[in-house]
Amino acid sequence: MDMSIHVQLLVDVAMQERDYHDALVVRRYLETFNRIDNHLVEAELPRLDAYIATLDGYYEYLEQRNRKPLKNGIRIGRKKEYLFVSDEASSLKDEETTAEQASLFIEFLTLNGLDSMSTSASKSSPMNIAIFAFIRYWRRRGILAPQHIVSANAIYRFLTEDCHIRKEVTIKSFNNVFNHYEDIKNQEMDDKVADFFAHR
Repeated sequence: MDMSIHVQLLVDVAMQERDYHDALVVRRYLETFNRIDNHLVEAELPRLDAYIATLDGYYEYLEQRNRKPLKNGIRIGRKKEYLFVSDEASSLKDEETTAEQASLFIEFLTLNGLDSMSTSASKSSPMNIAIFAFIRYWRRRGILAPQHIVSANAIYRFLTEDCHIRKEVTIKSFNNVFNHYEDIKNQEMDDKVADFFAHR
């Protein structure tokens, strides 16, 4: 049965509702389905993402995400940001996906002789080139949602807290270099990552 027509109709209905939360539910469904059949859903994801970005709720969500909450009338620090979240609205950490992908990233580093490296604020660091290659792969496969904002803090925490990579630079130094920066493109590393996952 050709499911692509049904997926297209599902997106059409979601776009007619003009409701951010309903559209996000559909987006999460497609993201999950994308892991099963990437080719079938990938054409609909950009269309739905572009639509979600036009909704008022999307910008309200971004504002709330970047706003420091009040507790008893006192400003408190921002919530921790994570690379993988189970709930985009509340930014809850997806423990299962995080553990699974951290294990794979460590395995990749070991296979390529990079497991002895520590954190670095250098854009030429093989470790950093590798993690950004993984991020691109995760986005393509729907493991990391296209609309999920990946911060440098989230990447640093993934490397140090989840992958237990030795700290040689502070999170502030890492953030100063890599915040809002996802463009460390290296075709050789991309090919290695693709080959690594192809054998999994």
